Amino acid sequence: MLIPQNSHIILDTCVLIKASEYSSTPYFDRLFEGLADKHCIPVITDFIRFEFMRGCKKKEHSEVKKNYLDSFVFMDLPFVYEIIKDATLIANLYANKNINNNQISLIDLCNSAFLKKHSENLFLITLDNNDYPVCLHDRVDIQTIDTQKEILTFGVYKFNMNKFNTLNRYLGNHNFIN
Repeated sequence: MLIPQNSHIILDTCVLIKASEYSSTPYFDRLFEGLADKHCIPVITDFIRFEFMRGCKKKEHSEVKKNYLDSFVFMDLPFVYEIIKDATLIANLYANKNINNNQISLIDLCNSAFLKKHSENLFLITLDNNDYPVCLHDRVDIQTIDTQKEILTFGVYKFNMNKFNTLNRYLGNHNFIN
C-alpha cells in the first residue's frame, strides 16, 4: 500500500459498510493488515458514524452496527465550523469545473474539507472514487478485493493543496460564507 508510515486514514462509510458485510470472511484482512503494518491510524468523523448507523430499522441491527464500529480503534476528527466553510468552497470549485454536485454528498464534501485541513498526514480510502475528483485530490493508490461475489476497487486519496490553490486562484473563487 502506497501510504506513508504513521499516516492517518479516513475509512469512508462505504468501506465500513462493505467491511461489515464481509466481516466473517478474510476478504478485508489484506487491506486492514496493510494499514496496520504501516502503523496507519484509522480515522472516523461524526458524519461517517451517522451515515454508517442511519437506516437501522430495529434495535438489534443498530447494536450490530455499533458493535462493529466499536471493534475498531478510531481517532475521532472533531467537527469545527471551518469544515463547513471549506466544504462549501470545495462544492463551489466542483461546480466551476462542471462536476456533478448532486452526486457528491455533504458528507463527501466534509471528508474533503477534513483532508484539506489535515493535508500533511491525512488520507482517505473509499469505494466511491468519483466523489473525490482528481482536480483537488491525488489518487495515491488503488486496491482491489475480489469477494467472488463482487470486485471492489478502493481508491486512496490525499488532498492536494497546490491543485486547490491553483484552481481557487484561477477561478477567482473565494469562500462564499463567513
